[in-house]
Amino acid sequence: MRKLFMSAMAMFAMIGAMSLTSCSDDDDNGGGGGQSGATVEIGGTVTGIMKLDAGTTYHLTSTLIVPDGATLEIPAGTTIKAAQGFDKYILVAQGGKINARGTADKPIIFTADADNATSGYWGGLIINGKAPLSGASAGTVGATEIDNNQPYGGTDASDNSGVIEYVELLYTGARSSADIEHNGLTLNGVGNGTTINNIYIAEGADDAIEFFGGTVNVTNLLAVNCDDDCFDFTQGYSGTLSNCYGIWEEGFTSTEEDPRGVEADGNLDGNGHEHTPQANFTINNMTIANYSATQSMQDAIKVRRLAKASINNALVIGSGRIENLVDLTDSKDPADAGTVVNVTNNATNVDELTNSGNPAGADVNIVAGNTGADINALSWTGYQFPESAMAEEDLPTEITGEVTLSSDVQYYINGSVHVKDGGVLRIPAGMTIKARNGFANFILVERGGKIFAEGTAEAPITFTADAADAEAGYWGGIIINGKAVISGPAGSVNEGATEIDNNVMYGGNDNGDNSGVLTYVRILYSGARSNADIEHNGLTLNGVGNGTKIENIYIAEGADDAIEFFGGSVNVTNLLAVNCDDDCFDFTQGYCGTLTNCYGRWEAGFTSSEEDPRGVEADGNLDGNGHEHTPQANFTIKNMTIENLSTTQAMQDAIKVRRLAKADIQNALVLGSGEIEDIVDLTDSKDDADAGTVVNVTKSATNVGRDTNPDNPAGATVNITSGNTGCQTDIFGWTGYSL
Repeated sequence: MRKLFMSAMAMFAMIGAMSLTSCSDDDDNGGGGGQSGATVEIGGTVTGIMKLDAGTTYHLTSTLIVPDGATLEIPAGTTIKAAQGFDKYILVAQGGKINARGTADKPIIFTADADNATSGYWGGLIINGKAPLSGASAGTVGATEIDNNQPYGGTDASDNSGVIEYVELLYTGARSSADIEHNGLTLNGVGNGTTINNIYIAEGADDAIEFFGGTVNVTNLLAVNCDDDCFDFTQGYSGTLSNCYGIWEEGFTSTEEDPRGVEADGNLDGNGHEHTPQANFTINNMTIANYSATQSMQDAIKVRRLAKASINNALVIGSGRIENLVDLTDSKDPADAGTVVNVTNNATNVDELTNSGNPAGADVNIVAGNTGADINALSWTGYQFPESAMAEEDLPTEITGEVTLSSDVQYYINGSVHVKDGGVLRIPAGMTIKARNGFANFILVERGGKIFAEGTAEAPITFTADAADAEAGYWGGIIINGKAVISGPAGSVNEGATEIDNNVMYGGNDNGDNSGVLTYVRILYSGARSNADIEHNGLTLNGVGNGTKIENIYIAEGADDAIEFFGGSVNVTNLLAVNCDDDCFDFTQGYCGTLTNCYGRWEAGFTSSEEDPRGVEADGNLDGNGHEHTPQANFTIKNMTIENLSTTQAMQDAIKVRRLAKADIQNALVLGSGEIEDIVDLTDSKDDADAGTVVNVTKSATNVGRDTNPDNPAGATVNITSGNTGCQTDIFGWTGYSL
C-alpha cells in the first residue's frame, strides 16, 4: 500500500530539466524572487517581507529564520527543496509571520533536494508564538529544542503567526542527537490567531506534528509513515485538532522505542506536576491506522502526565500490531480524570483495548460505528487511502471448498462454522476473527477438512470475543477432528463423538493425518458451555494426527481447559495458557504425542468454577471407563512451567496422571505463591497412572500441601529435584503477554 507522492513527483519531473542558478538573498526588502524557472538558494535571516515566486524552485541550503517583525510570503504552487542536514530548516520566531497559502490544486511543497531521500533528510518547519505554556507561573517562556536561543510562549492566546494551508512537508526530522531532533511541523506556543489547515506530512523522522503548548487549532491533517508519533501534544496545549488521519503503511519501521498514534503530556516531559496550565485539548474525527507487518504501535492513543483530552469520533484500523488501543497511565502521572475518549476499534491485531489502571473518573468508550477522519477533505494530497473502516462478514457456517479470508474484512463467528471433509479454511497472518456470544459460536474442522491459520510473530492471528468486556466462556472455541488413533476396544478402529456435537465423529487409524496448520494463534475468552458436562475448551484436538502443525499458541481467559487432547498423535510446541478455568493441559483417550515448551499460569485474581482445577490432567482412556481399551495415553511433556499466583484459588494438583495414562514429563518447574495441594499425584479411584510414568520436576512454589502421593503406583518415578528451568519465557514475546 505504498503511497505515490503524486504532486511531488510531478513537480520533480518538471524541475528536473531546469538549469540551476543561484542568487543571494541580500535585497533590502528581503525579496527572494528570481528568474521564472530558475533555482534560487535561500537561507539566513529574513528582513522585512520576503516574497517567493511560484515559478521559482527554492533551494534551502542553511537555516532560514523569520525574526520578529519579518514575514515570509509563499504563494500557491511553490516548491522549496532542502539540502541534507540538521541545520536545514525554517524557523518563524516570536513576532515573525509565515503566510504559506497553497490551494488544493497548487499546494506548497517543502521537500528534500534528492529524489532518493528518506526520513530525517532535513529539519522541518518550526513556528514560535506568544501563547501560554505550562509552567511554574503565567507567562512561562520555553527554549526551542533545536535552538535554545529562540524563545516561545507568553500570555497572548490569540497570537497570530500567519497562515499555513495546503502545505506538504516531506522527509523531515533530521536529528542532532537522540534527544534533539526535528518534527515535520513543530508548533511552539502558537496562538489561535494563526491559521493552520490542510497539512500533509509524510516520511518524516520523529513526530509528524508536535504542539508545545499554545492554543492554535489545526484542521485536516494527514500524517504518513512518521517515525515516532503521528500527533504529539505537550506543555499545556489547549487547542483543537480536527479531521486528522495518521497511518503507517505495510513496510513502515520506526527507530523509536515507543511510537504511537497520539501521545499527550500535560506538561513538558512530565516534570511539571505542579505547573499550570496542563494540556487540555480536543481531537475531533481522527483515524489511526497501522498496516505495518513489522512495526508495533505501542499505543493508538496515549494520554498521560495530567493531560486532559476530549477525543471524539476516533477510529483505529489496520492489520499491524497495536499493543494498547487506549492507555491513560504513566509512571510519572496518569491522564487527568476528566479525560474522555470515544473510539471504535476496527484494527485486527490489538493486544489490549485499554489499561485497567486508567485513572478513576476517566471515560474510555470503545464503541461501534465511529467514522474517524473524513478522507475526502484530504484528497488534495493525492494519497491513496485504505478503506476507512473494514467491511464486516460472518464466516460461512459450512465450508466445503477452499475459502481464503480477506485481510480487509472483519469476520465474525456467528453460528457453528464447520469445515467439512475436503474443505479448507485459510486465514492470513495478522487477522482478528471475532465471535458472537454463545455456546453455538465455534469453529469445527471435521475429519478430512483443513485449517491453515498461519500467523507470524509480528502478525499473529487472534480469535476473540466481539465485546470489549468479554469474560471466560463468551464463545465456543476451536475444535479440530482428525483420523488418528484413539483408545477403544482392542482389535477395532475406534471413533469418538465430538463432545459438543455428537453427530460429528473423530478418530481412525491414520496417525500421520494432516488437518492443517495453526501457528502464532491467540484464542481468547472461549469455553462456552451448554451444561456442566458439555462445554468447550480453548483448543480441542480430537484424534488429530501428527501431520498437523500446531506451534506458538496463546490461550487466555477461557472456561474449561485451555487445551485438551482426545487421543491422536499431534505434537504441539510453544503453548502459553493463562487463567483458564479448569486444567491448563488435559490429555485423554489414548493421546500419544509430545507437548514441548508449555507454560500454564493463574494470575493473582484468578478464580475457578471447577471442582478440581489442575496444571496437568491426564487420563489413559476417556473418563477412566476404558480399563481394557487400547492404546492408553502414552505421551511426553518437555520443558513445562506451572504457576499459581492466585490469592484465592487452590490448584488441586500441579501434575495429575491417572487412569492408566503413561507420561514422560521432563524439565518441569512449578512456581507461585498460590496454594497447590499436590505437586504430583499419580493415583485415582478408577485406575492409577501406568507404572512406567516418569516425572522430573522442580518445586519452587511456596504454598504446597505435599510433594507427591505416597500411594503412587509401584515402579513409577517421581523426581522432585532442583535446577529445572521449565519453559523458557522469551518465546512468548509475540503474544503481548508479560510473564
